[in-house]
This record gives sequence, structure tokens and C-alpha cells, in this order.
Amino acid sequence: MSHETPEKQNIKFTCVEADDGKLLVDTVAKNSTLSKSLIKKLMVNGAVFQSFRKTRRHVRKAKNTVKAGDTIECFFDPSIDFDKEFEFNLIFQTSNYGIFHKPAGAPTEGTNYGDKTSLIRHVEKLKRYVYLVNRLDREAEGLVVVAYNSKTQNLLQEIWRDGVTKKYQAIVLGKLEGSGTFEDKINNKFSKTTYNCVKTIDNQTYVDIELATERKNQIRIHFANNGNPVMGDPIYGENNKNTEGLKLISYSLEFTDPQNKKPVLARIPKEKLLY
Repeated sequence: MSHETPEKQNIKFTCVEADDGKLLVDTVAKNSTLSKSLIKKLMVNGAVFQSFRKTRRHVRKAKNTVKAGDTIECFFDPSIDFDKEFEFNLIFQTSNYGIFHKPAGAPTEGTNYGDKTSLIRHVEKLKRYVYLVNRLDREAEGLVVVAYNSKTQNLLQEIWRDGVTKKYQAIVLGKLEGSGTFEDKINNKFSKTTYNCVKTIDNQTYVDIELATERKNQIRIHFANNGNPVMGDPIYGENNKNTEGLKLISYSLEFTDPQNKKPVLARIPKEKLLY
């Protein structure tokens, strides 16, 4: 008998002739130790995929059936809490894209293990087509741009590096003064971060930051390498851990709309700023 298991699992198999026409839930149960109730929950949460030839898609409905030759994938991670709810507020919108406020702890997009709590899944429920323009670390809070068609995604990504002013606030460990620039390579790619120190309180410095490039964890890596890790960073730095979370917010995006040529300035609400 199938039963729920606390262990992380990556299940993948190809359906045979005997599976043709059967419910996907039944075929996954037959090829794993997961219960049918858990499989159905994983489907709703976006952790089950069905592939035929080169097409791979989420399967979310329990009534879905399989065909011989289909490849089925099911991913289970007991550490993921799909009952957790996040609030994604719309800051600015045109008919072609929206700028959303992602809270700390929420993923920008899903993984194989699910997408229910992600910003992208939230927008998918509102718009027919969803195309991500930029990303934020799960731990970070701030602004994410989502295009509603592929043309707009391409246009926004073309201006993203040099045509968009991206500003962050952070609280880092130690005493910094004045302003400065970090330039080096992250994963063999040039990266540049400029900063201006606003104030220092209790061996922590409040910093205003502007990104010239946008590499994964760029701000966190640059400040940690300088000996001033971002407070609350669970990965980078020493003596900077806390119970409040990562003190890093993407608070402002400014650019010229590539379609209507109008200026756009999107900022998160003042009450959400770090200082």
C-alpha cells in the first residue's frame, strides 16, 4: 500500500502500454511510495510534470490521464510549506507589463518542487501570458517586473542593464562611511555595485545601493567580500545572522517605457522601506 513519506523524492518514469488511459495519479502512486492524496496536492502545487516528445508541462488536475510513451515527473520536498500565503501587491501596470512588490521569503518563480507560493504563479492566475523580466532572491524583498507578452519581455530585457536605474536599501554589519564601488567577477561575469552610506547605528550601516549589473546574489556577495555582510543573510557573512530576515530591499525602478516612451518610476510604499 502506498503511504506518505517524509523523505525528499524525485520520481521519473515512462508510461507503458498498460498505463494507457489511466489516471496520472494512479500511475505515480504505482511508481512511488507517495499516497494518492499527497500526489494530488503536489499536482495542485505545481510539482508534477507530463512530457511527450519535447513538450513538458505542469499537470494540476487530478482527472488528467496518461498515454504510453509519456514521461512523468513528480517532485516531493517535505520542507516546503505550500500552505504559506504571501501577498504580492501591484505597484504599477500597463496593458503590457506589471511591477509587483515581492515580500521576503517568497520565490520569484517556482522550481520542480512547486510554484504555488511564487510570484509568477500569482500573476498567472491574473493574466493569460506571463513572462519574467527580472528576478529577486527568495530572501530579498522588492520590485519584480512581469511582462504580459513575449515582445514586451524582450523590449524590457534589452534596456534592463543600461536603461533601468535599480536602487536598493540594505543594512550591513560594521561601520562604513561615504560612498564606493565594488567591481569584480561573479561566476566569471563582470559585476558592479555602487553604494552610499546613509547612517551608522550600533555597528550597523544603512546603505543606499545602485546596481550597474545584476548577477545572482550580487549585493550580498560584494558586501560580504568587503567584510560588511548584509544583516540577516543566511548564506554570506559571519556574525550577521538574526531572526528578522535579510535586510535587503529593491525599493525603486526607474526607466523609460520602451513602447510608449513615457517615464516610469516605481517605488515600494514608504512604510516598507528599511529607513
